Amino acid sequence: MNEYELYLQKIDELKRIGLEPHIYGYTTLGLPMYVYKLSKKIDYTKKPIKVLVQAGIHAREYITTFLLFALIEYYNVRIYRELSMLNKERKSEYLNLNYELYFAINTNVDGFRLCTMGLDCITDIALRNKLISINQGNLDFSLYKANINGVDLNVNFDARWGTGKCNIKHKNYENFIGDKPNSEVETQNLIALTQKVKPDITISYHSKGEEIYYQFFQDEQMLLRDKSIAQVIAKTTKYAIKDISTTSAGGYKDYCIQHYNIPAYTIEVGNDSYSHPLGLEKLPTIFKQNKYVISNILKFLASGQQNL
Repeated sequence: MNEYELYLQKIDELKRIGLEPHIYGYTTLGLPMYVYKLSKKIDYTKKPIKVLVQAGIHAREYITTFLLFALIEYYNVRIYRELSMLNKERKSEYLNLNYELYFAINTNVDGFRLCTMGLDCITDIALRNKLISINQGNLDFSLYKANINGVDLNVNFDARWGTGKCNIKHKNYENFIGDKPNSEVETQNLIALTQKVKPDITISYHSKGEEIYYQFFQDEQMLLRDKSIAQVIAKTTKYAIKDISTTSAGGYKDYCIQHYNIPAYTIEVGNDSYSHPLGLEKLPTIFKQNKYVISNILKFLASGQQNL
């Protein structure tokens, strides 16, 4: 069973335990894009904190999709445990917190399928030939990052689009910015989901490097706000905070900061010594490093040390 088939199997497994995904759009080739919602509401008079987590925007980084599956299962159980603890710890600010968690499990399903199944998943001859050209004649698509149009989705967003250090202006397996900002249907769908959810925080999971990015031309007050949460993530994961704001642009994190003025983070999982694509045998370690990220952010916010 390849990783894409395992992905479909995992969705079915979650359905069997009552976790039904919502389709928030379709890819270029018509594959569904799924988001899962988990929520805890204690006081219906108070607004929940909303966290939107997305993964798999780069095809070969599909280990992040399986990380989200693990986080969905973990937080589904955790929420029930927190609710059961309320009577014992009534004064806990965190336990009394309303929150909604949204997990967009794979933003680039076409690319993911191509990366893991190769050209066997493409029946159209013209498209096969186009993809071979995009992949520079290479029939091995295991290192492919882009969507099916040869656009790198994480440089396609309208956030200083086209100004990144590694941006290119022709179709490629990585780094092509697209013909215009937000040109790709996958980009448009994620933007529409973000507009609908109105998150307070977004987290984008990528691989690899064990690094955290949070800066994108914020003003000083926003930088201090966002840095404090980045430090929570760093303490939790033991990953390093790194500033790439002067060399990177057009990413989902960048878009959320520029257009919504919210804290937004990219978390690169997996040691930099690993080779792409990261095998799923690395998942237990990555999950262990990241399973408390969301809850620790929420605890930090509940403590009043930071306001959104």
